[in-house]
Amino acid sequence: MLESDQTNKKPRLRHLDLNNSDLTPEERQRERQRRWLANERSDPVRAKEIREQNTANKREWRKRKKAEREKNQQTADANSQQQAPQKRRRISSREAPSGHSGPSSSALDNIPIDPVLLNHETPMTTTTPCLEAPSGHARPSNPALDNIPIGPILNHETPITSTTPRLLCDVEAMTDTPNALIIPASNPDDQVHPSPALSALTDLDSRDLATTIIGSQVDQESGTVQWSDGSTTVLPCIMKNNINICQNDADAVSFFALLPESLPGTSQNVVHLQYSDWHSRSRKLCDEISAALRISKAVVIRQVSTPEPATLNLEYLEDRGMSDLMHVVIHDAEQRTKDFTYPHQHATLADFMGNIHDPKKIQCILDVPFGQGGLPLSLSTLDSGIINGWNQTTVDCPISEKVHPDNFTVHSWALLHGPAYWTYPHHDSDGSATFVQIETGEKKWGLWRPINEDTMTRTNLSNMALTLTDLYRYRENIQENWHGEIVTLLPGDMLIQPAGQFHAVYTPVASFATGGHFYNYESMHLTELSRYIDHKQGKHLTNQVHEHSLETFQRMVVNLPRISRRVKLYSRPLIALCMMVLDCNKYVAAGTEKPKLKMSTTKLAHDIANAVIKYFWKDLKTATKIYRKHQTDGSNNQMHPGQPISRGELLTCLKSFTPL
Repeated sequence: MLESDQTNKKPRLRHLDLNNSDLTPEERQRERQRRWLANERSDPVRAKEIREQNTANKREWRKRKKAEREKNQQTADANSQQQAPQKRRRISSREAPSGHSGPSSSALDNIPIDPVLLNHETPMTTTTPCLEAPSGHARPSNPALDNIPIGPILNHETPITSTTPRLLCDVEAMTDTPNALIIPASNPDDQVHPSPALSALTDLDSRDLATTIIGSQVDQESGTVQWSDGSTTVLPCIMKNNINICQNDADAVSFFALLPESLPGTSQNVVHLQYSDWHSRSRKLCDEISAALRISKAVVIRQVSTPEPATLNLEYLEDRGMSDLMHVVIHDAEQRTKDFTYPHQHATLADFMGNIHDPKKIQCILDVPFGQGGLPLSLSTLDSGIINGWNQTTVDCPISEKVHPDNFTVHSWALLHGPAYWTYPHHDSDGSATFVQIETGEKKWGLWRPINEDTMTRTNLSNMALTLTDLYRYRENIQENWHGEIVTLLPGDMLIQPAGQFHAVYTPVASFATGGHFYNYESMHLTELSRYIDHKQGKHLTNQVHEHSLETFQRMVVNLPRISRRVKLYSRPLIALCMMVLDCNKYVAAGTEKPKLKMSTTKLAHDIANAVIKYFWKDLKTATKIYRKHQTDGSNNQMHPGQPISRGELLTCLKSFTPL
């Protein structure tokens, strides 16, 4: 609701809907901050002022900190030369003496903190939700930061026309300035003061991912942005003739940072799990993941492993079997500004690692060969292509010809990124599900899902997906049509995303991650939809194209007569698998060649697929019509898996294919 006290004053913005909402005080305050900031940045002039103000004051902050450190060091050196070291009083307890408050830095004591860092509406004793540290590891404390003064909460808001908050509106740009930006409320009683619990941000430095790399690994002129999880990162920047040639990337990342952080209990599209709760129940964990994937929900599993803190360098990579002379293909951000379709450069691994410390380079390696990886053994049964398709069909259908290596190499790879690399929105090719695990560093992994998916046709989805290719240009359209959220991935975390998941990734610091692609029987309808979109828009919506999938699909069909009863089968995924085998030319990605149709598995796979279609749905035409019509819940949801398939009827249908 918009109110104006006087026509000659800036309107006072207030949302009465928040007062009657079920949100907690801290959630209401975050919503007020979010709406106010969104209103400020909706004005291009004001948005530019915020960016410039942020950049200038970060430089001033670093300058003051450096001067203070040098002054303190000089004072300490002078004192050490003039005075003998004092004897320390013996203390029987391990605790510090009473009243000891620890060291303090005057430079840090006066750093104005941006109001967006505060999330509470009233003084509370609880802290804001955050990503937990690994079990057994306490967050580092910096006593010098314990007494940082906190500015008042910004309390201006913009009107909205819907009672349902959009998920793409969070904006928390860094605006910490020597003269803190404060816009007072019209009524002093409306002004909310900081919570005492938040005035002691002892882990602030741990979420500042920018200060330590500006000037050493990224350009000195790099701007910064704050994310909804409280972290601060640099924006992509390579200065040429006083112009940031990566400004388009910086704009995209700034908009990307508006997305809310995905959190347990509030996320609509992501299932959050803690590995320690499941490590002794691997079968149940796989069932939980499969159930999420088949309805197109991503799964984040915290602390699948607990890697030791490490420095990403050549020695670290050598320990993982990578030679410094290894020939690699680099994706270069500067080259991408010249030719978006070919950002590649050939180099050695040593060249790439050297460039991480070149502030004028922003680079990554998207597909580092890493055959020794793959899904952990406890999760390996998620990969129906390998476990069922290849492992269990070689006796019934021996491999008697050349097999495309991608059938096996895509199941394990690594990602190597320098800081500030922006990976544009896309979905992974050939309809594969994807897992990624962070080994060192950090990633901001953004996930999108259509808002109106229940009524959206596959053609509409294919066309609408093109807007994601330019986040900043189509930002209003994206906000209207897509749910979005960010999963912050830290070392030891694993993300598993379903086939066709549209996603973008920002890597704020140098990072090494492992991952792979796989197919799953329960989500083959999502694979089919993703490959349909590739057929229509593949040149624009995927980052790499693989041509191996038909061989794996045929073997997954060949395995159906002997498939384990533990594997759940549903009508739409089963129809989709048979359709992709029987009518494979309809799924050739745009710009690629048609696959080789005759393989040793082709005839048997066709016979089994036809038998399934005939038994359950009469013929392929009828099955296709059923596959695309309204689902059992009355919607046109392309993500719906349909009804469970009776395993007894499937065995009856395929009995003729089981004799030894």
